[in-house]
Parts: sequence; C-alpha cells; structure tokens
Amino acid sequence: MVSFQVQLYSVLRSKLAEASVNLEALDGVTTGELLDALCDHYPVMAPYRNIMRLAVNQEYALESRIIRAGDELALITPVSGG
Repeated sequence: MVSFQVQLYSVLRSKLAEASVNLEALDGVTTGELLDALCDHYPVMAPYRNIMRLAVNQEYALESRIIRAGDELALITPVSGG
C-alpha cells in the first residue's frame, strides 16, 4: 500500500475544509480507481465524481492512467467566473 496525497481545489477544498487529503491505495492504481476510492472515503465528493478531474504531475490525466508512488496529484472541479 502507498499513501497518496491529493491536493484539493475549488469546491472540494471548501467542502472538506482541507487543502489536501491522504488516501492509501495499491501502487499502480489507476486515476479512475483512485477517484472512486476518494468518493467512497470522502462521501461529500461523490456528487462531483462525474465532473472532477485528476491532474498527475501537473497534467490532466485520463482515468486509465496508472499512478505511482511519488506522483503529484491534484483534484480539480470546474470553476466558473468572468
């Protein structure tokens, strides 16, 4: 098991009142599996599951991308404004 630190932005940062969260998962987990695990562990995230994106090492990642120990992770939801 590897501990992944995930940076939070936008509404998720506000909802959880945290700048980041930690989650343990197997090394080699996909971004989609990690997103599902985050929603299971932090139910307040579940309503945003279909619109949040995970950035891996400062690049948006497909849900099939494999995450490894040491990757920089950021969870981002759409923002609006003008």
